Amino acid sequence: MDTPEKKAATPPYVAYKTLSNFLDRFKQGVPGRIDRGLMGSMSGAAQSQVTTALRFLGMISENNIPSQIMKRYVSGEEAERKTALRETLEKSYPFIFRHDFDLSTATAQMLRENFAQNTSATGETISRCITFLKDAAADAGIDVSPYILQKSARSGGSGKKRSAVKKEEPQKPRVDTVGANPMPHRPLTMPATASMLLTGLFQRLPPPGKTWPKTDREQWLQTLQNVLLMEYPEN
Repeated sequence: MDTPEKKAATPPYVAYKTLSNFLDRFKQGVPGRIDRGLMGSMSGAAQSQVTTALRFLGMISENNIPSQIMKRYVSGEEAERKTALRETLEKSYPFIFRHDFDLSTATAQMLRENFAQNTSATGETISRCITFLKDAAADAGIDVSPYILQKSARSGGSGKKRSAVKKEEPQKPRVDTVGANPMPHRPLTMPATASMLLTGLFQRLPPPGKTWPKTDREQWLQTLQNVLLMEYPEN
């Protein structure tokens, strides 16, 4: 009976920029150990992801001791950094950099299937692992297929954009309130609130105690009388 091939651990899925920025801190010298005290304001999750990524790439040991490949990467000039990064990627991703898989011509689906078959990553984590590898490979000068780099098209049904139709609000009947003073909204607690006309009219009453010119008062009362006749028909 054949023993199923053991899958590799989940590859790095932290943002590649986060990892490279962290490594750039050590250009002037590599510390004796990479611990969380060096990770500044990173969240706990980011600290764990960076540490896991460094181990996967062989840049630190299980005890977080920097390796020679890490020292070459952080202290080298651009060409040396690219070479060191390429070497660690080729060693860490044997299922990608092998004779029967070509990263320069593969499709996005082929790459996803490769990760699913050879690592313990699943679901959305695979997408993040792929993003890390794409960015790291580009930084190392490794050719990546344009079919992997291109953004996937979004499904949109027939492809036609549907513009949102704004529902028009029914126009409120106009009430002649010439001379009335506009006032802030004051909620009414009477049955008249069912009438937009009466509600609008009572909202224009001046505050108690404020001077209300006789002409304006008479116009308001006349308007009220007209509205009452409309809202409450006489027998």
